Amino acid sequence: MREKRFPGVAQAVAPVCLGTVQFGDSLDESQAFAVLDGYAAAGGNFIDTANCYGKWLPAGENVSEQILGRWLRSRGGRHSMVISTKGGHPPFSDMHASRLHEREVRADLEESLAALGVDEVEIYWLHRDDPAQPAGALVELLETLRREGRILAYGVSNWSTARFAEAAQYAADHGYTGFCGLQNQWSLARVNREQIADQTLACMDGEAYRLLLERRGSLGIMAFSAMGKGYFSRAAAGRLAPGALREYRNPLNEKRLAALQSIARERGVSVAALVLAWMACKPMDAVPIASVSSAAHLQELTESFDLALTAEELERLDAGEAF
Repeated sequence: MREKRFPGVAQAVAPVCLGTVQFGDSLDESQAFAVLDGYAAAGGNFIDTANCYGKWLPAGENVSEQILGRWLRSRGGRHSMVISTKGGHPPFSDMHASRLHEREVRADLEESLAALGVDEVEIYWLHRDDPAQPAGALVELLETLRREGRILAYGVSNWSTARFAEAAQYAADHGYTGFCGLQNQWSLARVNREQIADQTLACMDGEAYRLLLERRGSLGIMAFSAMGKGYFSRAAAGRLAPGALREYRNPLNEKRLAALQSIARERGVSVAALVLAWMACKPMDAVPIASVSSAAHLQELTESFDLALTAEELERLDAGEAF
């Protein structure tokens, strides 16, 4: 297994992080427990959640964190798992409204810690940006929480490359080791940015990729939507929905699909495992976040743990683009 590391987190993590956005929604608690058990049994130790996950449901609670917390307590696995969670998400009624003032971030973090049943989380992310606030002020807020022992490391999610670079530079200039990286949308399946329904989401771009490459070892990335909503697996099976076609059909993805199908046949592995391994084999500490809804999907996730790709295979999958 190719272990990954994030600055400020002592424990190395698995090359694929288990996402929990569907816990309490499309997966009930018993199904979520089965997924968590299977991931841990395969050697996985990195779990991503968020304070807002489940708050769109009628009860309006952070149900994903609550389920994860009950699993940690029931399995006694707190110290073997690295937990990543996020706070400061806007209200769903207005995705452009800021919830990144100190009182809101602290309230989210305290609610997350209580639900998870822990005193601290390894990585804490601001879930959105507030361009009206200086990047340095937001880094200072996160650094204060780190010094208080509530979080070990921190980063930002859905930030533009320019704001991310500004925040990363501020943290570096002040000697802060907690600023560990970025959590944005990224997949081998290149998304058609203008077709994304939620335009507040931020995607990997060439500038961010170059920054992460230049600062590898000091900045990492966790990528959400790392499976591209299953675009390549569904395309290979001829089961693409109109929404997936709109968001992901483009010439680059057509080339990448052909390469995936060819390498999958040559290696005798699943297309999904190759999609995850492609990112995990990148030269920086890049960790895809993958959610699963079945035992078959979980097997594809864990299959990628030990799937090392050659330079020639990575080049074929890149199809002329590094990210």
